[in-house]
Amino acid sequence: MKYFLSLTFLVCLFLFNCKSQDPVQKSTSKTETQLVGTKWVLSKLNGDPLNLSKSELEQPYIKLTKKDNGVGGNGGCNGFGGTFSLKENQHIAFSQMMATMKYCDENELESVFMANLQKAYSYTLINDELTFNDQNGYVLLTFKVAEDKK
Repeated sequence: MKYFLSLTFLVCLFLFNCKSQDPVQKSTSKTETQLVGTKWVLSKLNGDPLNLSKSELEQPYIKLTKKDNGVGGNGGCNGFGGTFSLKENQHIAFSQMMATMKYCDENELESVFMANLQKAYSYTLINDELTFNDQNGYVLLTFKVAEDKK
């Protein structure tokens, strides 16, 4: 009997110490929350400040959306869209990118912008400045929060 009570006590102790765990929920960091849903306008390309004052091009921008992990924006002349995925350690990848095919005289900016977007491997977000880097850490694109945030 003493053995049975001891065993029952140990089983109860074991069961009460084994707490059921809630399913793991995907946590959304503050950085990720600010990254997704914000309109980001291009401020630097390959580390150099962007100067569109003498250009007919629009201000290039991107906007990441939570629904379907979509990305959309404008490369300066043509609109584009696709998908993105966020991975551990602030890694990002863009895929299924498509763009309109409007003719633009000064489309070198757009070509470099779109190529760099495809090369993006990681991102940093510091003080409302978003930077995409390639696998070697080279700065590809730098964005600032759009004034209108649309």
